[in-house]
Amino acid sequence: MGEEEVKQEEKEIKEKPKEEFKLSFDYFNESRLGIFALIIGILVAIFPGLPAFIKGIGMMIVFVWGADSVRKTARYGLGTGVPSIGVLAMGFGIVGGITGIAVASLSFGTLEVGGMEIAFGVLAGVALLALLGFVSGNLANGDKFINMKIPGLERGMTELGIAGTLAVLIETSIITGTYAITNVLPNVINNGVIAVIFIISAFAMLQPLNTCLGADERRGRTLLMSIEIGGIASIILGLVTLLTLSAVQGVPLIVLGAVVWVVFYRAYMKACMKEAYAVKGTGLIKTLGG
Repeated sequence: MGEEEVKQEEKEIKEKPKEEFKLSFDYFNESRLGIFALIIGILVAIFPGLPAFIKGIGMMIVFVWGADSVRKTARYGLGTGVPSIGVLAMGFGIVGGITGIAVASLSFGTLEVGGMEIAFGVLAGVALLALLGFVSGNLANGDKFINMKIPGLERGMTELGIAGTLAVLIETSIITGTYAITNVLPNVINNGVIAVIFIISAFAMLQPLNTCLGADERRGRTLLMSIEIGGIASIILGLVTLLTLSAVQGVPLIVLGAVVWVVFYRAYMKACMKEAYAVKGTGLIKTLGG
């Protein structure tokens, strides 16, 4: 009996305690965050008629996923490739987004159910860039090609292709409320708003790690900045939406962006000052209280 009791105790010690759900980056590890953001991003992208406020939340979730993918792709090295990885993600995104919009604009690309558009066609762009990202990652890591030998590059490039495409699709639908090419061309592409989408999305994905990279980089603190930039993006897109759609769509998005920016800017700054060895004020930014 003594040996059996010892074995039972050892078994209980080895068994991991059941993990409880917590709304934190500790619970949402890379895999969980990827699955969650992919599902939310696709659901928001295929329903272009959703309120801009809801689509803004979906956009921020996709931004965080993209920033997390940049983090795990670009952290192997000196960090000089962080901006280029973020720009690459949005290069993928522009190609995938336009492809998805083109397919959704076809007669079979969008269904109308109960007066609501369901744009299944945009998933063609998502699938195309998932494939392109996977192939790019394999070529970059392949022994017979570039042979970069970066762990997980194949997965990271695949995720960046998907996240970039979903970001472009969601932001386009925020501005136009539809994927009809007759609306997208004048309101997003011809007037240059597509460049604004590219810049703010790239910054939301690349700037977090670009700012926090170092020996003491922490994932939770890094991703706070992505949400903060998502708030700024919501304000910018809300202002554009005031012109392209209406105040009913634009104002709530601006309010959402302002609240998110203030809350997460404060959270990020407090995390930086708490985790830093020492903080020296310059007078340019008011030191936040405890």
